[in-house]
Amino acid sequence: MLKPLSRSILFLALVQLGFPLPAAAGETLDRIKNDGLLKCGVHAGQQGLAVKDDIGNWRGFEVDLCRSWSAALFGKADQVSFVEVSTETGLKALNDGRIDVLALHEDALFGRRDVSFAGSAFVNSLGLMVRRADAFSNALELDGASICFGGDEDARGRIDAFASQNRITLNVRKTDSIEEGVFQLREGACSALMAGRLALAGLRSQEENGAALYEILPELLSRQLMGPVTLSGDRAWQNVVRWGVFAMLLAEEKQVSSENLASMASSTEDPAIRRLLGFEGDFGTQLDLDSLWAYRIVEAVGNYGEVYDRHFGPGRPTELERGPNALWIDGGLMRAPPFQ
Repeated sequence: MLKPLSRSILFLALVQLGFPLPAAAGETLDRIKNDGLLKCGVHAGQQGLAVKDDIGNWRGFEVDLCRSWSAALFGKADQVSFVEVSTETGLKALNDGRIDVLALHEDALFGRRDVSFAGSAFVNSLGLMVRRADAFSNALELDGASICFGGDEDARGRIDAFASQNRITLNVRKTDSIEEGVFQLREGACSALMAGRLALAGLRSQEENGAALYEILPELLSRQLMGPVTLSGDRAWQNVVRWGVFAMLLAEEKQVSSENLASMASSTEDPAIRRLLGFEGDFGTQLDLDSLWAYRIVEAVGNYGEVYDRHFGPGRPTELERGPNALWIDGGLMRAPPFQ
């Protein structure tokens, strides 16, 4: 009878075969602290998420997530290195050790044991963009119209299901790419373009006078939860990432912002706010951080609403109604557990 492999032999076998190994508990967090630098994977070039401005500074929703974790870890939001990744390369970069966290990724990680979804930070969805000149106010008014899309069959199934459920007819036209779809919409070959709402907002922002020419309709044809991803096994680091997002959400719910933070800290008697800001409880100790970690997040980047509005709020080139990204008390899906 064969004897079971020892742990050391099994470890070497996995390494030689190229299997990713889970991080030891606390290993990632300890290394980041020792290095004094957070390596954060961002989707570079995606408007609203992560872009460089004319002088080389990073801007975007993902960028502020990374900066929030840096503030919690080091007391400064700028001890972060932004690593450019794509939807296809992000998880590999995480497993290769080139990044410590992937700022946003869809939660479609079923069956994967090498990485872990650290909670929702954004809800994306398939949506429809139309020309303002056509005066469509909702998707039902597109009955009989042509819809361009450059996505996969799953996306095609979503629009077909929407048409069937609402008893309307939509003539779907497949394009070679989403950029070709924008061209077809601009030229009037189709009445609407279907794609992820983040992608639509980014494309509209790149068009000259895009906000004046195009409107993204309110209907959500799907819901795609997105959030940070870490290596599996290191719960200590995953907890820091997860509760960093929770801190921004709870700050908005409790109406604590970067503007009123100092006055709230000095005057509030609300125990929930005092726990959030580190004046009661030992939540920092439980995360292996100091007591003011959440205070510094709000100070550095603001609460969740401030971050969202900074990149997708009214008047922004990438403006998107909050919809499912609103707090649960406002009818959205964003919610944080209490600090207790």
